[in-house]
Amino acid sequence: MRFTSAMENEPEKALWMILNGLSEVGPGTFRRLKEHFNGKINDIFLASYEELSAIGGVSRKAVKHIIHWRDHFNIEEEQRQLTAANAKFFTQKDKNYPSLLREIYDAPIGLYMRGVLDLSRNHCIAIVGTRHATRYGLKIAWEFARELASLNFTIVSGLAIGIDNAAHEGALAAEGRTVAVVGSGVDVIYPRENKALYAKIAEHGSILSEFPMGKQVAKITFPIRNRIMAGMCSHTIVIESGSHGGSMITANIAKEYGRGIMAVPGYIGQPESQGCHELIRRGATLVSCMDHILEALDYSRQQFFNWNEHEKISPPQENALTDPIERCIISFLKERDAASLDEISEVLAMPIHDLLSRIQLLELRQLLRCDRDGNYIYCCH
Repeated sequence: MRFTSAMENEPEKALWMILNGLSEVGPGTFRRLKEHFNGKINDIFLASYEELSAIGGVSRKAVKHIIHWRDHFNIEEEQRQLTAANAKFFTQKDKNYPSLLREIYDAPIGLYMRGVLDLSRNHCIAIVGTRHATRYGLKIAWEFARELASLNFTIVSGLAIGIDNAAHEGALAAEGRTVAVVGSGVDVIYPRENKALYAKIAEHGSILSEFPMGKQVAKITFPIRNRIMAGMCSHTIVIESGSHGGSMITANIAKEYGRGIMAVPGYIGQPESQGCHELIRRGATLVSCMDHILEALDYSRQQFFNWNEHEKISPPQENALTDPIERCIISFLKERDAASLDEISEVLAMPIHDLLSRIQLLELRQLLRCDRDGNYIYCCH
């Protein structure tokens, strides 16, 4: 078996990468193979078709993919893309593999990562919620993430528009740690609107995925990545969710793994509140402030990292913004006394729904505010 020069010193890791990249070899199949061969990954590739076929729970399709793996996975090209993206690949044996994630029955064979974090030692908390978040939901997500990150927790979310974005941004505002678990290869930015946020997380936190390089998002990839968020975190906090969707999937998986579930209550009758209310009725911990969260985590403000409730984190300054659209919004408002959302949309030639989440995050950062007439005003620091 031939490897690229970069893989010659880690041939076993290359074998893990191959198995991870074969579509017919999932975590369950891999676990059975590893048990049968007493953890000797090389023996999997040396085994005959008959021996592999005799292993219970290993499908014939999986056997064919392993025997003819070169027809299904290009290890040299994968390594080339890995190096080009300045990314790393970890196996379950590596120390940087999240320790809690290793415990679940369907743990990923391997993980790709872009970023700087040591995932093995971090206490991770997931914050998830709807893409169609309200201003209230975005505010809560940003503030909870900021405060938890300031307490040295690592904030994990899915890099989606809405609650996920607010959670990542809140952690970054505290100069804390955040991990984006994506439903694509770590070299694929999705959605494209999150290009600037992706870059910030890759620089100061981590982008994480079990999918091979270049993998594009699909409907099935999101539930698959949700189990990683649930599995690597001791607790999941749901902030605004419909009764169905990705956030509920994450919460249900976390419960299956025996992890803690927290939910933020919302307005009665509001669709974005129905999922959280359902979780609370089913036993999730109701949280509406940091004291509730810390109580659920069995910590206190006085005991945990000497946190001082009177310390305030300064909001990010305008020159810290990396999103070009956010810069354009601020630049436009600096030239006006006030402007409506319609006026901003017209000047920037952007649909309102594309602007709204950015406007709301700029409000949370205290760079602009909404007056009583519904117009937006630039706030000088």
